[in-house]
Amino acid sequence: MNNKVFLRLWLLFVVLTTFTFAAKVKYATWKEGVTFESYLKKYNISEDILNSLDKEDQGLISEVGNRHKYYELIASNGVLLQSLIPIGEELQAHLFRTHKGYKVEIIPIAYQKDTYVTLLSIEKSANLDIITKVKNRRLAREFERLLKHSVNFRGIQKNDKIAIVYDQKMRLGKPLGVPDIKVAMLESHGKKNYVFKHSDGKYYNENGKVLVQKYMRMPLKHVRITSPFTTRRYHPILKRWKAHHGTDFGAKRGTPILSAADGKVIFAGWKGGYGKVTKVRHVDGYVTLYAHQSRIKVKVGEHVSTGQVIGYIGSTGRSTGPHLHFGLYKNGRAINPMRMVKMSSGGLRGKEKKAFLNRKRKYTKIINQIFKANMPSYVWNTVQENSVSPKMKTYYKNRGW
Repeated sequence: MNNKVFLRLWLLFVVLTTFTFAAKVKYATWKEGVTFESYLKKYNISEDILNSLDKEDQGLISEVGNRHKYYELIASNGVLLQSLIPIGEELQAHLFRTHKGYKVEIIPIAYQKDTYVTLLSIEKSANLDIITKVKNRRLAREFERLLKHSVNFRGIQKNDKIAIVYDQKMRLGKPLGVPDIKVAMLESHGKKNYVFKHSDGKYYNENGKVLVQKYMRMPLKHVRITSPFTTRRYHPILKRWKAHHGTDFGAKRGTPILSAADGKVIFAGWKGGYGKVTKVRHVDGYVTLYAHQSRIKVKVGEHVSTGQVIGYIGSTGRSTGPHLHFGLYKNGRAINPMRMVKMSSGGLRGKEKKAFLNRKRKYTKIINQIFKANMPSYVWNTVQENSVSPKMKTYYKNRGW
C-alpha cells in the first residue's frame, strides 16, 4: 500500500479509537435509494466538492449502494467530521471536514484476507445451518448458488455433511464482501458432490464440467471499447487510487442499448454522476447497469429479454461525450462484464483439463484432511484473537464492530 495512504488510514484509526469521548462513531447500513449526493444534502454539504474528482471517480462514487456498511464520526454538536463509505469491496469514499470545508477522496478499504474452513452436519438445511453455526450469510448464499446446479437441496437429510474451504476478506472482525469459495462438498445419501474453482475463475464439478453457465451478450450491436474495467489500482503517475467498475463503449448519440440478458428492471432514472441509468436483475443475483443514457425506454418492474432495446446512448451525468458505461455486479460486487459475455458452455480439454485434475486432487486431499481432523468451523461475528489486542477487544464489541 502507498505510504501516504497507509499513514492517512492509520491517523483515521487513531482518531476513531482515541477521541471518541468528544465524538460518536456510528456504524450503519447504507439504505436503498440513497445516493451520495443526497447523503451530502443530509449534512448540508455542497455537491461542489465532487468537482475535485475526475470524471471516472465521479461516476465511481455513484456506485455507493444499499446494504453496504459505512462508518461515521460525528461531533457532540451533530457535525459530521468524517465518514468511510464503501464502493464495492476494494475502494471507499472518504469524506472529511477540514478548516476550509469538506473534501472527498477515493481510497482503498483496509482489510485482512485469509483462508477459512467450514465443516458441519446438517440439522435443518444447508442454508440455515451455515447462517446459524458459521454466522456468514453470504457464505450460505454462495454455497447454495454453486451447488444448486448439481444437487437437489430438497432431498438433503439430517446429518448430511458440508465442507467448504474459502477465502474471506475481513474488516474489523466482520466478513467483508462475497466469500471466494475454493472447494465445497456436500455429502448426501452416501454421495459426495464437489464443486471446484479453477484458475480461470469458473466453477466445475469433479468431471471438469462447468457448473454456472454465463450467457450474456454485448449491450451494443457494434462494439468499440474506449475504457476497460479496472479494480483497485494505485496510479504510478497520478499518485492516487484509480478504478473503473465497468466497460465504456464509444458510440453515436441515440444508438440503441440492448439488454445483455433476460431479467427484470430494478432501477430506471437518474443516478448521480452516471446520469440516466437502467439496472436489470438477472439469474443468480447478477445485475447489469447501463449509464449515461440520453433516453430510457423501460420502466421499473418491467421484464426484458436478451437483445431488447432498453435505452439510447447519451452523455448525461458527468460525462465527456456520448458513450455507454456498462457495469456488472454480483451481490453488490463489481466484476468485469467482459468475462461474462460469449462464454463457452463446454468442459475443459487438453492442458487445461490436466491442470484442473491436478487442482482437483489437491483440493480433494484438503477436504479429506478436514474430515479426518474434524476441523472446527470458523465462526464469524466474533473478535479474532490474533488480529485484535485484548485492550481493544471490549471496545470493538461495545460498538458492534
